[in-house]
Amino acid sequence: MAPLLTGSPLAVRTVSPEAVRDLLVDRPAPCLSLYLPTHRNVPDNRVDRTAYRHLVEALEMALSATRSRTEIDRLLEPFRTLGRNGPFWDHTRDGLAVFAADGIAQVYLLPAPVKPLALAARRFHTLPLVRLIAGAERYDALVLTSRTAHVYEGCLREGAADRLDPVPLHDGSGPMELERSEAVEAETWQPHRVQRGMGPSGLGTGGVVHGGAGAKREDAEDDTEIFLRHVDEAVHERVSRRSGLPLVLVALPRLAALFRRLSKNRSLVDEFVARDAHLLPVADLPALVAPVFARARDRLIGHELRRFAAARERGLGSGDLSDIARAAAEGRVSLLLVERDRFAPGSLDRATGAVTFEGEPPADLSRAGDEPALRTEDLLGALAETVLLHGGDLLSLEKIRMPTESGVAAIYRYA
Repeated sequence: MAPLLTGSPLAVRTVSPEAVRDLLVDRPAPCLSLYLPTHRNVPDNRVDRTAYRHLVEALEMALSATRSRTEIDRLLEPFRTLGRNGPFWDHTRDGLAVFAADGIAQVYLLPAPVKPLALAARRFHTLPLVRLIAGAERYDALVLTSRTAHVYEGCLREGAADRLDPVPLHDGSGPMELERSEAVEAETWQPHRVQRGMGPSGLGTGGVVHGGAGAKREDAEDDTEIFLRHVDEAVHERVSRRSGLPLVLVALPRLAALFRRLSKNRSLVDEFVARDAHLLPVADLPALVAPVFARARDRLIGHELRRFAAARERGLGSGDLSDIARAAAEGRVSLLLVERDRFAPGSLDRATGAVTFEGEPPADLSRAGDEPALRTEDLLGALAETVLLHGGDLLSLEKIRMPTESGVAAIYRYA
């Protein structure tokens, strides 16, 4: 549940379809959206807080034309709270998105830079997040040994990845990783013991005897299975279900085979990185994981393109923007393929799907003061938001891979 503005901390959320759908729900105006490119390291990140304050000042100026000072202070309090949080600014990523309105205040750390933007409008400006979700460039990596599990998020840039960001596997302030001791009782770390109840001439019930090597090995394997089931459940609930990203496994072959046999996580990709995580520095992981994910992504894209071709033959697919817009408003679009980085100026009636083609794309989405940042709506972005709001999936493709000339292609749930 997102916290309220007044007297509550900001919620830092994972960028996911579910999170963006929450932002797309109608809320009382004004809805405040702020985007900022950030830096990870000193000294580059020293400029981030100053740039952020300038954007907050732009929001204040935009609100001052129609709102009272009391209301302005209440609406801007989440932004000012974040600006005062020194530790937060020491651990940013490549981009930042902050949203606030009555009843909601959320922060997103982004794995890719964004253009600076401060906007007060009738709805949140989610297009950068929608494009990030549709881009199919992000993935999770599960680094697994028989005793520990770590998860990292990566993002391909021009076919490569230069870093992985740790993903917490505990809610709240717990450690980032999972330990075997969380799932297996502490006594299994002691020399192998077997509990047995014996007859009058032997040990009584509850006596302890030491088992042989075979029994010890069997129990160790049982303990490993217990741990792996715990890992699978935790990763699904705390990572995959929230992010919806493909999951690449890094583990030795025998452990990987056992985990794959036990796992119920549908996000787990078929190929894995067969390396001993004990011996792998985190800095070396991107070069190993990124190619595995890239191949899985290519297979996914090929599968979706074949699905679209088959759907279009059956009358359940279209590349006509107007037809797709009407279907999106009716909740009939199951999957929308959209051309990457293409801007189609115009407007979309999200209730009826009516499309108006007009206007020119803005040269710059940034803004200052009370001048509007967006004079023309991005039709493709509005269409993607509508599909997402109705539970559809998105996939962004390079122009050369798009199966249509219109910049969009859709698979319908029904005709």
